Amino acid sequence: MAGASYFDPTTMGTPVIWAQGTINYYTDQGDLSAILPGPSADTFVAAAFASWTSIPTAAVSATRGGQLAEDVDGANLTLTGTPADILPGATSTPVGIVYDLDGSVTDALLGTGASGPTYCPTNSAFGGVDNLGTNAQFLHALIILNGTCAQSSSQLPDLQYHLTRLIGRVLGLDWSQANLNVITRNPAPAATDFAGFPLMHQTDPVSCLPVANCYSNRGAVDPAQPKMDDQAALSRLYPVTAQNLGNFVGKQIFAQTTARIHGSLFFTDGTGLAGQHMQGVNVVARWIDPATRLPSGAAVVSAISGFLFSGNAGNVVTGYIDSSGQNFDRFGSDDTTLEGFFDLAGLQIPSGATSAQYQLRVEAVDPLWSGSAGPYGSTSQVQPSGSAQPVLVTVTLGGDVQKDILMQGSASQKTQWYGSTSYASPAQVPAFGSWAGALSGYGMADFLQFQAQANRTLSVSVNALDGVGNASEAKALPVIGMWALAIACAGKHTFSLQRFVRWRDPAGCANSAEHGVPIGNRRLPRRWPS
Repeated sequence: MAGASYFDPTTMGTPVIWAQGTINYYTDQGDLSAILPGPSADTFVAAAFASWTSIPTAAVSATRGGQLAEDVDGANLTLTGTPADILPGATSTPVGIVYDLDGSVTDALLGTGASGPTYCPTNSAFGGVDNLGTNAQFLHALIILNGTCAQSSSQLPDLQYHLTRLIGRVLGLDWSQANLNVITRNPAPAATDFAGFPLMHQTDPVSCLPVANCYSNRGAVDPAQPKMDDQAALSRLYPVTAQNLGNFVGKQIFAQTTARIHGSLFFTDGTGLAGQHMQGVNVVARWIDPATRLPSGAAVVSAISGFLFSGNAGNVVTGYIDSSGQNFDRFGSDDTTLEGFFDLAGLQIPSGATSAQYQLRVEAVDPLWSGSAGPYGSTSQVQPSGSAQPVLVTVTLGGDVQKDILMQGSASQKTQWYGSTSYASPAQVPAFGSWAGALSGYGMADFLQFQAQANRTLSVSVNALDGVGNASEAKALPVIGMWALAIACAGKHTFSLQRFVRWRDPAGCANSAEHGVPIGNRRLPRRWPS
């Protein structure tokens, strides 16, 4: 999502996409492997693109524009040189696809030995978007196919699976989470769970070799094909509309042939009414099968609340620029009305019906299997506060239902024992040195001060607490800064980025001095217990 910096301000909060949904890709002049010479490799790549472009409600097309100017290999792609037409600035070849025949390109980019067959689950297809326009459009992407992982026909289904997932990322899709029991086997997955398990889930277990062992349900499901959740997500990015239908002959208008549920997720106040928005929670819609009256895993769509909103825009402690020199807030809107928003457009109604019931329920984004998904993917996932009972929503083709979700029993705002603070006006730390506070405002940090004795070492620890006061690693992500208010300790500044954080000055101060301590939340949105 385009953010508050880098992109044109008028694009903030809108998805970054390929202009008009049109992708022109250029393939390597060489072969991918003995069983996939150049023309066969081109057909293989086209089939992976077609998995996405054939979605009837998605306004995307992919065309092979020709070949790259060379056979990219380990001789012309090194740590010190790269062919010009696959560089990020090569917008005349917007998607470059390299056939790494002998693995030398993979080794050059990922390290010696990275092309080996042991690493095919992660390194058979890699790359992604590497150039974004300020108009919130993708300008260039690079895909590397590792020929070591295409030596036999038995390897090709897995390579196709990994390539199709990578193309999904190149198109702009985030990771998603639905039917996670297909991976965890808890509870044991039914056939419908396999049928709806998203292609764009994040993590494959290391034991999934080949991937069909985990996801095909004994050959009944093609793991490389986009499922309903994937189709809905791509169509939300690139919807077929009445305006662009003429460019996508044979496709269907997204808003007319599917249903939508949207809304926001909220903390509740002391009376049980909607309070602040809640970000980073997975909202899942499952079709209620009329025959069983039970939720079906085959027709399922998910969305993470606050996906349009910035998950980490930086703060006074961490700074506002990442290690690459880019602003943290370049992705995600700063419009607080989007902080808990979710969008489940793209709900299909099976069996030719025009209406159906869907069950809405919420769940945590799993930190193990979906660790990089959603707005908190750049930091770490969070355990939702409170709970919400599943609800049934009736939808119709072409219909749009708003359904907000209130998290009952969620954390409520705490009253501070000190007033408003700032860098220039910090609160005095209690003499006994232990206190509790709350970080409740958007991007808020508290500033406190204390007297440090000369020739001493000192430390400051912060524990995040959950809604009932227990220490938690899945709530606020506190960060500590420290600065000397007197010249005696100038320069002894540091901070930590752990959930349970400690700052320590090992050298001590030459003289007694006042120190200031700002404490912030690495996650921007409100996480009251802290």
